[in-house]
Amino acid sequence: MRLLCRRPKKITVLVLLVIFFVWLFITIIEFSFGLTVTHDLIAPTTSLLKSRELKAFITSAYYYPTSKSLGNNAIALVMSINLVKGPISQMETVLAPDPTELVIMAKNETSSIIVSAPYLRVTPHEVCQIITIFATVQLLPNVKSISMVGDNGMTEIPFTIPSYTKRDVVVCTSPLFVSEQWQNFLFAVHIYRKFGAHMNLYLISSVNSFYELMKEYEREGYMKIQPWVKVDFPGVPRTTADPHGQIEFRNQAASQTDCLLQFKESARFVTFLDLDDVLIPKLAPTYAEEFQKLMEGKKRLAYIFYHKENYDAITVRDSSKFSLKKMFSSLECKHKRETGKIVVDPRNLNYTWIHFPPILPNGLEKYEVTENVITHLKTIIWSDDQDPSSKILIEPSYFDNSSATIISSKAILDIEDDLRKMMRKPRIRKIFPKLPNIHYFTDLVVKCYNDRYYRYHYSGRIGEIKCPGPQLCGFHQHPKIKCTHVNATHNSMEKLSPITYYYATDPHFTEEIGCYSH
Repeated sequence: MRLLCRRPKKITVLVLLVIFFVWLFITIIEFSFGLTVTHDLIAPTTSLLKSRELKAFITSAYYYPTSKSLGNNAIALVMSINLVKGPISQMETVLAPDPTELVIMAKNETSSIIVSAPYLRVTPHEVCQIITIFATVQLLPNVKSISMVGDNGMTEIPFTIPSYTKRDVVVCTSPLFVSEQWQNFLFAVHIYRKFGAHMNLYLISSVNSFYELMKEYEREGYMKIQPWVKVDFPGVPRTTADPHGQIEFRNQAASQTDCLLQFKESARFVTFLDLDDVLIPKLAPTYAEEFQKLMEGKKRLAYIFYHKENYDAITVRDSSKFSLKKMFSSLECKHKRETGKIVVDPRNLNYTWIHFPPILPNGLEKYEVTENVITHLKTIIWSDDQDPSSKILIEPSYFDNSSATIISSKAILDIEDDLRKMMRKPRIRKIFPKLPNIHYFTDLVVKCYNDRYYRYHYSGRIGEIKCPGPQLCGFHQHPKIKCTHVNATHNSMEKLSPITYYYATDPHFTEEIGCYSH
């Protein structure tokens, strides 16, 4: 027993001797070579680790001379970046960690500044390789140039001043592609006009005559068409960054965040709707009054959330017979609810995903609206002959089986009168006979989305979902249908570490590309 008790003392002495000699060895090295061992010999191993090739496409860069929420002289950036690791990256076990900040340099006429800005993920999942991120930081007054800084250089980027034109409500319409649904457009744009909203519509491509119609409505001040250019990394292999097949729903989260930032300082409220979603105020005569009423008396809200109720609608193929009054009368509730959309006070929110932001900002809450719903035109039947009963004005029923209606007869007649006023304009009168009377691409997309995405989504087979979007679909061109498509200039960029930055310039529309979703 005595021998066992003495052994720990011998071991303690031995350990102390080892520690002493290690300390002596380190001291000799530091004294002889002027090194700090832990910093100069150990730390550099992290910088020797291989870094992933990160590619970021800048979809939005807004500079705010004044901002109530971001601070004066702030930059807000929205980027699409290949942050999600693919199978090849996951096999490489020793990789340098991805950067958590963006480094930005700004110059005005007298000085410059370099600042770091942490970025936030907008996309809440990792189904797609390329996700949306957001970053903001304050810069200098009267900025003349902004550059993204890397370890080995920098890239100057274009930036835009956001809108400061005061508006009550802006409706951000999700990017349209190969769109033929002119009836949906007329239904939505006249409703928005009636109840006090401005439509900001993101467009990739549409049938030529439909594009011409939207341009006329833009000219008359009903809405704005915003080109939504594709994400592209010229010269970069798709194994590194695949902007065609690995971006969720035509970069919809980035478009909605772009719209929020664009009208952040000018709109009282901003909402995000698809073309087949229509919100009709039920609690007040206008959108602004309804949203204000819902938000009053509650804690600071990041957003209010409206559910969607599915409706069927009947419309005509023949544009000469088109009537919004008849379209309203045909609405039939299907008593099926889908994930809804949000309305935000833009001072309280900086970014959002497709349906809602992934997280709530600190100190803010959300409110789930029970007093009203979005009317979702789930199925629209293009009829050759209008039902004779459609000559009678019918107020469409609210979804709850009560005596309530979606909209009053007077409001329907006001909207119909507004449509007739526009249809009498000479330029629009020439366009109407050319509008599509078949929905060729609509059928292709609906079938594709149901086969490749929704059947997995609604059956709970989430693990089988591939990155969802129109890239899953084939767009077989129709010899008699021509489209107007967005185009832009994309350039190869000098490779930076850790992130190479790309952007597009000169966005415009052309008839030379065809009917495609990218």
